[in-house]
Amino acid sequence: MTTLLTLPSEITIKIFTTLIVDLGDASPEPVVLRLSSICKSLRDLVINSPTLWSRIRLRDFPYDMSAAALFVQRSQATLLEVSVYFDFVDHLDPEIILSYAVARWRKLTIRGPLSSEVKAFLQVIMETPTPDLTEVQLLSREQSDCNGGHCPLLLNASDALRALTMRGCVSCLAPFPNLTKLNIFRLDCTYEEFRNLILGSPNLTTLILGELQDYFPSETFLDPVISHRPLIEAPSVRNFAVGFTNVDIVPSDVPPLLTFLTMPNLEYLEVVGDRADYGELSGKPFPALKTLCLRDVNFPQSDAALYRSFTSLEWLELQNVQGVELLTAPDKNGATPWPHLRTLRSGFWYEENCSWLEKLLDRRPRLTLEVPMEHKDDVFAITGHDVRFFTDELSGLIRVEEFVRAELEDEEDWSDSDFDQEDFFGDGDNWDFEYDGMEDEVDDGDDYFEEDDDGLEGVEGWF
Repeated sequence: MTTLLTLPSEITIKIFTTLIVDLGDASPEPVVLRLSSICKSLRDLVINSPTLWSRIRLRDFPYDMSAAALFVQRSQATLLEVSVYFDFVDHLDPEIILSYAVARWRKLTIRGPLSSEVKAFLQVIMETPTPDLTEVQLLSREQSDCNGGHCPLLLNASDALRALTMRGCVSCLAPFPNLTKLNIFRLDCTYEEFRNLILGSPNLTTLILGELQDYFPSETFLDPVISHRPLIEAPSVRNFAVGFTNVDIVPSDVPPLLTFLTMPNLEYLEVVGDRADYGELSGKPFPALKTLCLRDVNFPQSDAALYRSFTSLEWLELQNVQGVELLTAPDKNGATPWPHLRTLRSGFWYEENCSWLEKLLDRRPRLTLEVPMEHKDDVFAITGHDVRFFTDELSGLIRVEEFVRAELEDEEDWSDSDFDQEDFFGDGDNWDFEYDGMEDEVDDGDDYFEEDDDGLEGVEGWF
């Protein structure tokens, strides 16, 4: 504690911000409240740091419902990141919603199904000026069923909207002329719906399609001109990530949806899952492609020749990839793929089956190899090459866990939590945090610890 108190306040705030972001919504009580109850010095620092109060949860849970107004007040003029749980719509009241400083919302996350009540909630928000709302997340693990009665979502969204993450009906989305990032989980739409979505987002630079499943309505098989529909051009897209979930061969007369999508200026490509190519990527020029990220891919199940054809590649990232030797081996003329490749990042475990790596490094002596720090001892045999180690996770645009986490949080029951609201907030709703004993003057340099019988340190709370 003493070390923490001696740090500059800016560093302490950054540490607390990291804690708040990392713990997210996993804690039954708002994390910032716990931080403010450690000692008087930190309490004063936290209360006078508006950015620490900028993340608000709206949920049918006593601590969140009671603390929301306090967070709005403490955050002052800071832009807000608001998480709304589906159970909160039971308390839907326009006046209550507007009291949460909607005009200052920067990010809105809906955790739960897109029910009619949630859509009504969104409509209230969209009818309110939100000049700084740049990001919206609709995190529903299950697909919402519109039954043909499409209700426009985010129809009056501010021109400031730049990022949208969702699982839902594409037909319910309005055009977003200024959108730059679109993340759709388990895309389920027709050619016309997908075309309208892409063409309605002319400034889109990042497109993410997680757990894509090709779905063909029965009437599709009766359409003789489906394969002759025009291509969907997306010249603004620079980053594209797709995760395949169905590996079955699709009928030759029914091309997959992505066969119509062209991205001539693509620079980053991420592919997750085993899948033979049916025209989604093959036969299309990618002259600007610099980065390729492959995850959970098995060759020869997937088409190695396709990825070897990306001659402009400079960065290759492999995560849980089997049969890599088919991907990196020289062709029949002895030429190694990717003449411009500079960096290979791989989360591999160095074993005998990594002979492909030694051969690749022999053919590309200037290639930089990046491996996780925990595998440092596994690459001791690779000498004379530029080997670097990273401590962060392998990069990737597809984050399916966001939707999985939202589903788990929907099922979480904190009603039996031993977190006592009255003890925590003080007597009644004492929002100034005058905990028992907090009124007494405390030496800022004192740590407030107790030694238990086992010699372990336990923090004595100020409540």
